[in-house]
Amino acid sequence: MLNTFEKNLKKGDILFRYGDPPDEVYMVKSGKIEIFINEGDNKKRLAIVSEGEFIGEMSIIDGRPRSASAGAFEDTTVIILDRKSLIMQIEEDPMLGALITTLVRRLRDMDRRITR
Repeated sequence: MLNTFEKNLKKGDILFRYGDPPDEVYMVKSGKIEIFINEGDNKKRLAIVSEGEFIGEMSIIDGRPRSASAGAFEDTTVIILDRKSLIMQIEEDPMLGALITTLVRRLRDMDRRITR
């Protein structure tokens, strides 16, 4: 069974920062989350994530540190799934685990190309 809980964020609250460990994956229940990287003193927006979309899925699967930062673009509620719970679920279905790992590897490669 997956272990989830909700978190409410006010506009401007940081959900996670570039380089943070991948402890959780998030689904936006309501509101919007901005995905960004800092380039010197400037913030470069990579995406705005809306209701029903996931954030942090790459890092939680491949175990690499966060490749960007995420913060509330407006007042937002996210559903949080902890990494341990998700990994246990994936280990119960090796084929699903292999599929997810492959997809994440491809996403990570595309992410690297886009942010260069």
